[in-house]
Amino acid sequence: MNSSKKSIFLFETIKIQNGNVLNLDFHIKRAQNSVLNELKFDFAKILNPKSDGICRAKVIYDQNGELVSVEYFPYKMRDFYEFKLINISFSYDKKYLDRSNIDEAKNGFDEIIMVKNSLITDTSIANLAIFDESLGLWLTPKTPLLKGTSRQRLLQDGFLKPKDISKNELLNAKKIAVMNAMIGFVELDKFKII
Repeated sequence: MNSSKKSIFLFETIKIQNGNVLNLDFHIKRAQNSVLNELKFDFAKILNPKSDGICRAKVIYDQNGELVSVEYFPYKMRDFYEFKLINISFSYDKKYLDRSNIDEAKNGFDEIIMVKNSLITDTSIANLAIFDESLGLWLTPKTPLLKGTSRQRLLQDGFLKPKDISKNELLNAKKIAVMNAMIGFVELDKFKII
C-alpha cells in the first residue's frame, strides 16, 4: 500500500459457511457504491477460506478501490438482550474501518440502539426491525445509519418494509429483530430497552 496517499479505509464483513461465501453480490454492490471510482480487485478471487464451519472474512480496502487486506476469523454469535437508547448526530453511510464514533456512543454498554433526528437507526453492529402486528409486517428504519447487506437482501425479497420508526414505536414493539451479514435475521425472544 502506498502510504503517501491519504485514504479512508473501508471494510466488508462476509460470512463463509463450509467454504461457501454467502450473499457476495450484496457485499460487492455496497463496496462498489463506497469507492470513489471502481473496485480494483475481484472479491470472488481474493476470498479463499480454508475452514469448515462458519468463519468471518474481513476485507479491508481503501476509498480508491485498492485491496488492503483479507483476514479470516472464527465466528461466535453474540447474544443480544439489553439495549441502551443513545442519541447521535454523526453519519456512517459507508462501512468505514474507523468506527470510533460508534464505539464512543456505546460508552461501555453491551449494545445500543442509535437514534438520529428522533428516529431509530441501528445497533452498533446490526440493522433493526420491529414487527407491526396491525399490518402483519416486519418494518426496518427507512434511514439506517448503514444499509446492511442482510437488510438490503430482505428488502429486495419483500420480507421487510422501510418506515420511519420513532422511539415510541420501538418501545411499544412486542417483537424486534436484528440482522447483519453474520447472523442473518434474528428475532429476539427476550429483550430490554433502557
